[in-house]
Amino acid sequence: MKHLNLSYIKENVTNDESFIRQLLDVFLQGLENGLPQLEKAIELGDHTSIQHSAHKVKSGFRSLGMQDMTSFLQALEDQGKEGAPLADIIDRMEEFNLLLPDVGQEIEDYKANAGS
Repeated sequence: MKHLNLSYIKENVTNDESFIRQLLDVFLQGLENGLPQLEKAIELGDHTSIQHSAHKVKSGFRSLGMQDMTSFLQALEDQGKEGAPLADIIDRMEEFNLLLPDVGQEIEDYKANAGS
């Protein structure tokens, strides 16, 4: 898997397949709440909200050991903090959004095959 770091989760969180599935469900729910807030902050050009929203979303990815996605969100957080041009922030968010379907697919694949 390119994004979902199962060895990280099993070494640092839990080795219980059922709990991992629950953890992934909680992660997805957090994403459903956090991403619209981040996108709205970008739409409004609110750098402080971009910084805070990116930080919140980043936490979920970091807790699951998804380094590439965490790095994207850290960059967005930094851009919000620095007051970077919105065009740069929008470009980074678009790159991030291109990777999200792969993350979702990896999670769904894991949940469908866990314990098999």
